Amino acid sequence: MARGKSGKSTDGIRLSEFEKTSPAKPLPIYVLKGTDPYLLEHGRSHVRKVVIGDADPGLALTEVLGPDAVLADVMDALRTLPFLSARRLVIVREAEEFLEKPARKDEKVRDVLVEYLDAPSPTAALCLEVASWNTSTTLHKRAVGMGALVLCELADPGHLPAWLRGEAKRLYGKNLTYAAAQMLVDYLGTDFASLLSALDALALYAGREEKIDTPDVDALVARGHHERIWALCDAVAARQTARALELLEAFWAEGLVAPQIIGLLRPTFKQLLRVRALARRMDLVRAMDEAGINYYGRDRVRRALAGFSDSGPAAAYQALVDADLEAKTTRNDRLIMETLIQRLCLPESLGARTGASSE
Repeated sequence: MARGKSGKSTDGIRLSEFEKTSPAKPLPIYVLKGTDPYLLEHGRSHVRKVVIGDADPGLALTEVLGPDAVLADVMDALRTLPFLSARRLVIVREAEEFLEKPARKDEKVRDVLVEYLDAPSPTAALCLEVASWNTSTTLHKRAVGMGALVLCELADPGHLPAWLRGEAKRLYGKNLTYAAAQMLVDYLGTDFASLLSALDALALYAGREEKIDTPDVDALVARGHHERIWALCDAVAARQTARALELLEAFWAEGLVAPQIIGLLRPTFKQLLRVRALARRMDLVRAMDEAGINYYGRDRVRRALAGFSDSGPAAAYQALVDADLEAKTTRNDRLIMETLIQRLCLPESLGARTGASSE
């Protein structure tokens, strides 16, 4: 990594290194660069810990989406004295569009932020979350000079199996074999959220068994349930309620309960949600690259997304989250799952494309 006169890397700091840092006082600006929601959340959590600590987020934290952000509101939040906390944190997610918005004559928002950083508020910190970052701008120089550019990205995919094994032990007390961890990566790619959802489902599937091996992944994620999950996803995208209920019946026949079935569904719909979000900023092939979709799963992703409108995958994933919560608080598994299928296949709920067939 290139280094400036201060000795700081001008290319940024890896998330793993950033999470180990504990500066004497917060920095005026943080830039979190990446596209994986799991890694961005970890970066965001560490920034919150450093800046506001245990303070009430409702009083010390302001979060806005870049496309909706207004410069005047962001600046007011930065300059407003915190209430019942030492500092205030202002987070702008998806900040690229915000930075390029016009501010004053011949100036953009990023130019105004550079001026702000000449004399930043001593009681506030700004956090920008971006998928891409221009390293040739003055704002970049200020960010790495007086703040932190944090690379919330996967440094080496080859480390993922070992990381998964550590998470299995830490979160569930399970011994995930290296071969099983590698199989998970082969089938689900490098999307951390999907991998962790699959790990959660595997831990539940293993029950009291301490070991999770390749037959478990094969049965739950790969050639067994994996194929049926994609078939169910196809049925939902095509609004084929009867077919989806038929596939659900096969899960009941195997003795699975609602939380297990939902745990199987969530990684797949999470993948679709991730690809759809990325595809708003780039072509579909690049989006699948960024989301870590492996070669064998790409036709399935294309086919499933073709059946949903822009908001469909998000609505489907929210339906799964709601059903998961209900399954953990009530005992009527069959009613919960049948209601979920009806909701997933409901066109006005999921924004299914006009012309999709139904049964």
